[in-house]
Amino acid sequence: MHRSRPKSLVATIGALTLGGTLLAGGPALAHGSSHADGAAHRTDPTCTTANSRLLGTRPTTPTNLCVPGAATDSTSTLLVWNKPESTDVVDYVVYQDGRAIGRSSANAEEHTPSQQYVDTFYADDADGWHVKVLSHSFKVTGLAANRDYAFAVRAVLADGRLSAPSGTVHVTTAKKAHRQVVTAPQFGAVGDGTTVNTAAIQKAIDTCNAPSCTVVIPRGTFRTGALFLHSDMTLELAKGARLLGSDSWADYPVTRGYYLYAIPTPVPTDPSYTAYLRPPSLLNVRPDDLGRSERNRRPGAVARNVRIVGPGVIDGDGWKRTAAGTTTDENGSQLPDYVASSAAKVATDGILAANQVEHARATIDTIPGIVNRPETVSDSSIYGQYRSSIATFIGVDGLYLDGFTVENPAFHGVMVLDSADVGVYGTRNTTFDTNNGDAIEFGGTQGAVVANNFFDSGDDVVNFAAGQGLYGAQGRSTGDVWILGNYVRRGHGGVAIGSHTAAWVHDVLAEDNVFNGTETGALRMKSTSDMNGGARDVVFRDSAVACMKTSAVIASLSYTLSPSGYVSGDSATFRDILVRDVSVDSNSSSTCGMASSNSKPVIDIEAGPANDADTVGQFTFDDVQFRNVNPTGIEGLTDSTFKDVCFASVLGGANPWNLDAASTGNTFTNVSPAPGAGGPTGTCR
Repeated sequence: MHRSRPKSLVATIGALTLGGTLLAGGPALAHGSSHADGAAHRTDPTCTTANSRLLGTRPTTPTNLCVPGAATDSTSTLLVWNKPESTDVVDYVVYQDGRAIGRSSANAEEHTPSQQYVDTFYADDADGWHVKVLSHSFKVTGLAANRDYAFAVRAVLADGRLSAPSGTVHVTTAKKAHRQVVTAPQFGAVGDGTTVNTAAIQKAIDTCNAPSCTVVIPRGTFRTGALFLHSDMTLELAKGARLLGSDSWADYPVTRGYYLYAIPTPVPTDPSYTAYLRPPSLLNVRPDDLGRSERNRRPGAVARNVRIVGPGVIDGDGWKRTAAGTTTDENGSQLPDYVASSAAKVATDGILAANQVEHARATIDTIPGIVNRPETVSDSSIYGQYRSSIATFIGVDGLYLDGFTVENPAFHGVMVLDSADVGVYGTRNTTFDTNNGDAIEFGGTQGAVVANNFFDSGDDVVNFAAGQGLYGAQGRSTGDVWILGNYVRRGHGGVAIGSHTAAWVHDVLAEDNVFNGTETGALRMKSTSDMNGGARDVVFRDSAVACMKTSAVIASLSYTLSPSGYVSGDSATFRDILVRDVSVDSNSSSTCGMASSNSKPVIDIEAGPANDADTVGQFTFDDVQFRNVNPTGIEGLTDSTFKDVCFASVLGGANPWNLDAASTGNTFTNVSPAPGAGGPTGTCR
């Protein structure tokens, strides 16, 4: 029943050689030629909506070969493509100017932090329970500056044959970059971990105006306050470089900060509406009006082609570590462990977080920028509004993040707001368990690729927002985001939508990801009965889910932690959600929360009358298998399909299906066990 790639995958890949006959017959790459996916060569290689909406896929031929926004520099580029639907594909070969240059599997081993964890995960999957994932990206290096290259890709099938070639994309590398090292005498930054280098580094950024200019942070620890980037520049973090956030609120002046959402005109008079001017993040791109007006924060209105790359570290210095300080992960590596704090404990547990919150508490009556200032600003609002994130990007068209590590934010990690054409590749997020430490948040953003990253997050991992309530529904939606090839470790929701959903989150494709130890839903959708909007056209497929702390799939319209400050609207909802070819195992271990508690359903849907909200649907669960899990808990799900869904084991031996009276019009085809038909039989194949 369950679709997975052949168990001979490793042996098959190992037998392939780039110089041998198995890879003979590379694709013709003549200008104007047509190819098996029906597309001639593309002059603009930038990824489009076709990638997240699965347009043009073929049984065995890769399609929609493209380059994420701003991913190309003078020596490298990043290729991604939609995979074929055939389960016989075991790898891909990439061609440059008609010559095979490598396989995606080997390329991922070389360039990404996620692949070694994926390899370990499957090495430990002794009985082959889990769906196998396969990388479909390729980082091309060693290119010459200011030159045109043609690329195509072919799938490698299990029997060693190659598919027809994809369409061809042409990529022109940038001119050789002008490089400005922040320790040069004209800037004078000092990497001793103590000197505050804000002015020196900002001077290097402000004077980096040549085409493709690069500001280099060299080896050393460079402490700094808020920095502000601009168009057509790269910030490069060299190996051994650490950009360390200042621990003083004064280095993040709120007057240089940003509004999370545009302020409606005229300003709402409803007393429930409030907006706060937040302090800037460590790294920033934001409008001169601080994001107050919608027209000043449209994609491209503030900056174009902004890049942050390199193997260094961006450290927010937000929180103290736990007594142990680190944890040993499944690969034997050491990951940082930060205290799991809260507003009540921030003064004790925080570093920058404590300094900013304590200063805001002491001066809240005079802090500027609060729109419709309430008579009393609650402590929860102070805590939720006056901590700095690692990075905030507003109004950027073409943003590329590659290779660096994010550590210890006082608030969120990377926030991408009202932007377009975004690429996030090969980064590491090691922020567990920083409070509210979301790894990546997309708000009002269209067109993003999140590929081959490693996440050990303090909160939601890849998170989506789209405004709040009545006025948020007038804002920009978030959509056409493609999440592939990532290893998601600790954290809350893996792919997390909401709770801000007013203008809709739509067309999200998450595939070929591994979720191991994620706490609250590999797919987590959350909103409320007065938030407006919701999520639609979400595909979550071809992924492995293990060691869940609570639920594997969540769709809740009764989320209780939504912030105040918005004017209520109608109920949110979730519709057209597809979960396909997914394996779930909570592992029956005391380290996996589901094994020690029956309070969280493996599929947790909270909607409909029982939650004073609209119903949700149509959902499709197709070819999904579970073991060592709690039964489902389904309220308010309508007109949905469960096909080829199998429960090998359920805690307590119970029947897995619990649906309330409002869950109507649902069909169950080839499910084991059937609703009301007793407990699991113990097998799924």
